[in-house]
Amino acid sequence: MTRGWRSMLLWSAAALAVAATAVSFVLWGMNGPAYLVDLIAVYCL
Repeated sequence: MTRGWRSMLLWSAAALAVAATAVSFVLWGMNGPAYLVDLIAVYCL
């Protein structure tokens, strides 16, 4: 049972990483790199 939860957690993390990468490429294509840098700066500061 533990193996099933670990596997699901791993797949969820991988799916989240792929989704974040896809969103970042879409934002990069629409608004250029400055938008992503500004977005990261807003969330981190």
